[in-house]
Amino acid sequence: QCALYCHRDRLGDVEMINIADVTCGVGNVLHNKGAIGLYLKMKCNSSDRSSRILLVTGHLAAHVKNVDARNADFHRIVSELEAQAPARFLRPKVNRDGSPAECDGRRLLDSMDHVFFAGDLNYRVDLPREHVEKCILDMKRSPSSREKLMRKLLRRDQLLQTIASGQAFAGFDEGKITFLPTFKFDKGSSDYDTSAKQRVPAWTDRILFRAKQKVKVCEYES
Repeated sequence: QCALYCHRDRLGDVEMINIADVTCGVGNVLHNKGAIGLYLKMKCNSSDRSSRILLVTGHLAAHVKNVDARNADFHRIVSELEAQAPARFLRPKVNRDGSPAECDGRRLLDSMDHVFFAGDLNYRVDLPREHVEKCILDMKRSPSSREKLMRKLLRRDQLLQTIASGQAFAGFDEGKITFLPTFKFDKGSSDYDTSAKQRVPAWTDRILFRAKQKVKVCEYES
């Protein structure tokens, strides 16, 4: 699901809204994985030009080992969103012979003033659970060691590694992570997963952005 709220004072600046969805579940048919894209065109505050904004909420492939599947989900999502982009938002690209050109998502991303991609992106921390839990416990016991231990865990964060390698989410940024892993707690408690799956604590829910102008992150918390 995706919901967009606009302050009433800016409602008159909204020129266009359109939506599209992409399935990435079993056989690229089921909606248990995939994304919703929202194309938004708004007047700028201080000029006659308009801003083109793409908002995406997604749920990518699960499990620690499936980094390649998550990367593939990202590329499928942006490619499909490019193919489904409304003509007034992004004109279809054609080959010299007039046939439609292949959509790979790059033209869409490069054409946007702002792209926000959020959701359960499902990237994990590539460390044994016992190691991650010890780091979390040490951070709670000794706040002075928090920043050092946080950097240690984030160096093994699959999403940050993926962005650095350019395999997916190339050119995207994120607010500074200063909070403990948000995945996965036993329901109604602050205990990390005690089920038979024993999932490794990680930062699976993220907000990324890609912009032609600087984005100011006012707050980024659990």
